[in-house]
Amino acid sequence: MGCCGQQRAALTESGIANRPPDRAGWYPDSATVRIEFKQRQPVMVRGPVTGKAYMFEAASFTQTVDKADAAPLIMSGYFRVG
Repeated sequence: MGCCGQQRAALTESGIANRPPDRAGWYPDSATVRIEFKQRQPVMVRGPVTGKAYMFEAASFTQTVDKADAAPLIMSGYFRVG
């Protein structure tokens, strides 16, 4: 298992951590989904669709995220429906 720096680098390389927001599919009143970060170290990711920042840390590895961001985050393999 790699250190947290390597895992953050993997998120960055995958484009999940710093992908620019695509405002075309953004709706302010969209539903939310609870997802869980599978790793057990803190990480901040930007929603690939909304651009919202989500912080996953020891106190809250499960977060409520915008429905538009949930599918791409889950497909990354680092998250699951929580």
